[in-house]
Amino acid sequence: MKCPKCQEDIPGGGSSCSACGFSFDSATQMLKPSGEASSNLSEAPSIRTTESSDGGSFRPGEILAERYRMVSLLGRGGMGEVYRADDLKLGQPVALKFLPDHLLSDGAALARFHREVRVARQVSHRNVCRVYDIGEIDGRHFLSMEFIKGEELSSLLHRIGRLPDDKAIQISRQICAGLAAAHETGILHRDLKPANVMIDENGNARITDFGLAGLAEEFKADEIGAGTPAYMSPEQIEGGELTIKSDIYSLGLVLYELFTGKQAFVAATVGELINLRRSNTSPTTPTSIVKGFDPVIEKVIDRCIQKDPSQRPSSALQVAAALPGGDPIAAALAAGETPSPEMVAAAPKEGALRPPVAMAMLAAFFVMLTAVVLVGERKLIHSHIPFERSPEILRETARDIARRAGYSEPLDIAHWFALRNDMLDYIAQNDQSPDRWDKMKAMRPSAATFRYRQSPRYLEANDGRLGPDAPPRIVPGMVDVGLDTRGELRSFRAVPPHIIDRAPTTPNEIEWSIFFTAAGLDQAEFRQ
Repeated sequence: MKCPKCQEDIPGGGSSCSACGFSFDSATQMLKPSGEASSNLSEAPSIRTTESSDGGSFRPGEILAERYRMVSLLGRGGMGEVYRADDLKLGQPVALKFLPDHLLSDGAALARFHREVRVARQVSHRNVCRVYDIGEIDGRHFLSMEFIKGEELSSLLHRIGRLPDDKAIQISRQICAGLAAAHETGILHRDLKPANVMIDENGNARITDFGLAGLAEEFKADEIGAGTPAYMSPEQIEGGELTIKSDIYSLGLVLYELFTGKQAFVAATVGELINLRRSNTSPTTPTSIVKGFDPVIEKVIDRCIQKDPSQRPSSALQVAAALPGGDPIAAALAAGETPSPEMVAAAPKEGALRPPVAMAMLAAFFVMLTAVVLVGERKLIHSHIPFERSPEILRETARDIARRAGYSEPLDIAHWFALRNDMLDYIAQNDQSPDRWDKMKAMRPSAATFRYRQSPRYLEANDGRLGPDAPPRIVPGMVDVGLDTRGELRSFRAVPPHIIDRAPTTPNEIEWSIFFTAAGLDQAEFRQ
């Protein structure tokens, strides 16, 4: 193979060039200049949610700089350890990235570490991981960044394969928006890959690890080749000039993997991978991997991974706009930019429908809307039920009944309305008169029940849906009250104290007047 820096031959199995000293690390698949074998932040998993079994250099609960309470080690990389911590001053979780001890005396690594903070802080976008600050503790340098609860895109694709097209398009647009925000400030990422994209707990993409990033005019000749060979642009592999279009190439390979579930370039060793990349070999077409692959998406990916940078899209926003359903103006707004006058002027001014068809559909819509307004009140069941009291008043009524029955203030409460389906079924089966549903207005009790539950513990159902029996009524002090919509008691259930804690209660000891009064009934008209 050839040295990527001086083009001298490197013997098979060699790890560095004897002519210029350039080296590569087959374990990490990261190209880097000799002497900086560990000065690459891109290997460090900046934010992971899977905690390492190794406790790391700091113990959980340890307070650093009188501000950060350590929680757990998240991961290790070529540029140090990453921990989850609580920022006690701001009251929020953060991720702390530390330089390893053996690099504390490495001026180049320390300079790169400082540059990461300076560069990354210039990018503020919802699809980019925020970097907050840099600090030092006992000679150890660290940076604090946003803690993202989620999973790396590479891990997600490894677990489930390719994503559905609609979700993949959403993730693609978010990656484009975050990358465009970085490019807008003149920053190149230089190491865009699925491992450097987090999918947060809400399913949104967040670009991370600006360890190789920098201002385009800052890069030195010996830094051009740094990156991950499987995702590097041809000019990056050859040590050529880097531009925004170099990141666009890497973006195309990320989209390739996102939509196909397969990595575009694969080899057994880093040497074979570099040879593969230099052989002008094109990746297998997506249509050969996924049956029925959208040709529009394939065309977008193909344009991004053109070997000639001039043939690639000029910006990440163009990539987002070219995806199915893309809108240049929407893509610009997603990236936090103001659409240019040219972009607005170029936007389509006519819809896909001919004016007569559109007018006819609009008229039909208003006719249907009018019909719904006119007949809705006669067709909707709840319009025939007398809701005489608000949910807030009903809740306080139920709570007062429980209080007067001797049950103390709860830790947690829940309330909802439920229809009497048995009553509705009876009416539907036995009354075919036109006004049968109007009769519900005079029914007592009403066809809807207000259910109220309180508990001395938190009400937590297994499937997340609370109900009369979810969670089960097994905790002493749990109370379930049913009221009709007029506020009259329909049912009262309570779990008494454990029998071992008290003498058994007999029916004669219960203050029945509380319940008769709440139900609107005269106790004198009843007997046991």
